[in-house]
Amino acid sequence: MRDHPAPQRHGTRRHTTRRRAPRRIVAILLLALVVAYAVVWPLLAPPAWADTDYLRAGLAPSWPHLMGTDTLGHDTSVRVAQALQVSLAVAAGSAVAATAIGVAVGAAASAGGARVDALLMRLTDAVAAVPHLLATVVVVALFRGSITALVLALALTHWPPVARIVRAETQKVMASGYVAASRVAGASPAGLVRHHVLPAVAGQAGLAVVVMLPHAVWHESTLSFLGIGLPPEEASLGTLVALSRADLLLGRWWALAFPAAALIVVTVAVALLAPAGRRRGRRGASPAIHEIDDDDNGSGPSGEPMPSPPVPSTPVPSTPVASTPALDIAGLTVSVPGPEGHPVRILDRVTLRVPPARVLAVVGESGAGKSTLADACCGLLPEQAHVRGRITVLGDTLLRDTLLRDTARRSRVGHVPQSAAAAFTPSRHVRGQLAEALAAAGRRRDGRRSVAELCLEVGLDPALADRYPHQLSGGQLRRAAIGAALATAPSVLVADEPTAGLDAGPALATLRLLRRLADERRIGVVVITHDLATLTASDAADEVAVLRAGHLCDVGPASRLLAAPDTPYTREFLAAALHPGSAAVPAVPDFSPELDAAVGSSSS
Repeated sequence: MRDHPAPQRHGTRRHTTRRRAPRRIVAILLLALVVAYAVVWPLLAPPAWADTDYLRAGLAPSWPHLMGTDTLGHDTSVRVAQALQVSLAVAAGSAVAATAIGVAVGAAASAGGARVDALLMRLTDAVAAVPHLLATVVVVALFRGSITALVLALALTHWPPVARIVRAETQKVMASGYVAASRVAGASPAGLVRHHVLPAVAGQAGLAVVVMLPHAVWHESTLSFLGIGLPPEEASLGTLVALSRADLLLGRWWALAFPAAALIVVTVAVALLAPAGRRRGRRGASPAIHEIDDDDNGSGPSGEPMPSPPVPSTPVPSTPVASTPALDIAGLTVSVPGPEGHPVRILDRVTLRVPPARVLAVVGESGAGKSTLADACCGLLPEQAHVRGRITVLGDTLLRDTLLRDTARRSRVGHVPQSAAAAFTPSRHVRGQLAEALAAAGRRRDGRRSVAELCLEVGLDPALADRYPHQLSGGQLRRAAIGAALATAPSVLVADEPTAGLDAGPALATLRLLRRLADERRIGVVVITHDLATLTASDAADEVAVLRAGHLCDVGPASRLLAAPDTPYTREFLAAALHPGSAAVPAVPDFSPELDAAVGSSSS
């Protein structure tokens, strides 16, 4: 008989969830009881119990003093509650402050560039190298008896682990597609941190506070026990434990037992609560909401027709070439460090021009440098890339010899990434991210109305903007990504593989949408694509450029190049792409003088 692992896995997961649920409930109840006891009991107990009374000094636990009394006649239960108030306040304040410092340092290290990252990480290493207790003793000893100094001392010595964790998480966020899309839209580093980094590290920050809370309680208790924390008259768990040493010699065990028990209960409660913080999922990924999969056929989740952009039955006539190109790429060469430190050239002396209201399609094999060309136009090349050449947008220089201009100029180029899902933060609604792009361009008057207009322009139902990205189909996300790229009113739109993962109908509609946007908005459009069959059927491109191993192999009007190319390589490439199996594209070796000579001869 065949086994059925799937039901067993689900059953195991449900059993594990049921087993862990009581653990979290116990932790929450313990912590709630401790906090309630610390806050409520001093208010309910008779006021005289908190006063000094030598007549009731040293009483063993009995009615009405269930925890006994200390040497000065204070009721131990009231003193423990007051000590819990102070210890929890100091621990919570220092944990929150340390987490805030760690989040700020970690986020700034990843968002501030290589130099800022190196400086802040060396500072983090220096602070972490100093023993926590020793550094805290030095700081607290200068301001003995000050609760503020105690909180600052604990915070200033406990933030490095949080900074390292946040930095690692932030680096993943900064390398994501939706951050790249925000950069192209002109978002400032502060805006990237506020809208993308902080929401991503919020779970880590909350977990850090929970984990650090018992650690801070023990540090405060240790300092008070050593006599350099809070003064003896200030009740805290550490001072009560320190004062119990004399009582133990007289057999008064309760003076130590109850403060120590309170310290252990707080530690256990928070320790049991910590795994719950680690299991926090991303917001919006509710299992009750299923992903919409309508095969991109233009219908909504319930079958209702979706608005779609008008598709012309005949090709749109080409616009006369303007004197100033929308995008001008002159002698662009891009190199990146190789495995052994030797530079690897990705693009070599590429020169292209895209006039306003024109569409340029860039085609070529995988690894030809098409996506690198798109990243260069959008200012998304990695920091270690070495660039020669110039890129201008309507005569305004965007990139010249590795020097990237400011984000206001960079936002003049809209970017549609290869993965539409990567263009959106997974934990936020699409509407908020589209409104953010509109706000970055300074064009938002009424966020809801502007987002609706943007959605309708690209053929997306505005109601779908209120959903999370994972709740939209591939075609809907693609249209939303195009809308996000248009939000900043760019002069040039770069679409990297806009038909990837789409059926023939939606892919054709997407290319015709880009054609219509070029004509209506008078913008230059660059389409990076492998789908030559759809490109030919849509008749959307005015010109086609063929890249081969980083070299511009051929460029010309789409009507000529797609029908009767001149160079042998282009003919073989188009034959293999349009008629799979009928021709084979020759393998392209690594960069070599022979390859340069072959490309040069074919171009001539």
